[in-house]
Amino acid sequence: MQLRNARDWKLEAEPMPSDRIELDLRQRARERIREGRLSCITHYRTWGGRGSNEPCALCDVVIGRDEVEYEIEALDATSGCLYRFHFLCHDAWQYECAQAI
Repeated sequence: MQLRNARDWKLEAEPMPSDRIELDLRQRARERIREGRLSCITHYRTWGGRGSNEPCALCDVVIGRDEVEYEIEALDATSGCLYRFHFLCHDAWQYECAQAI
């Protein structure tokens, strides 16, 4: 039996469900950034804590008190920008902002 180099393998599997969720969130982040519904903030503070029963800035699903919430506050006093994210939504937003630079 002869083994081929892994670089020659053709992947026939679909992405894992968590990968699909991540890809969907990244696409939504790109769309919202493009539409101006989310900004790519360069100077901000991040807090993490219990959810506030407010909707996530990316997926619009309420972040329950039993979930972790990431709160992003722009340090630019004129913007008054405050975003709340789920963990995965925050990750997707950060990734897409980094890609936009």
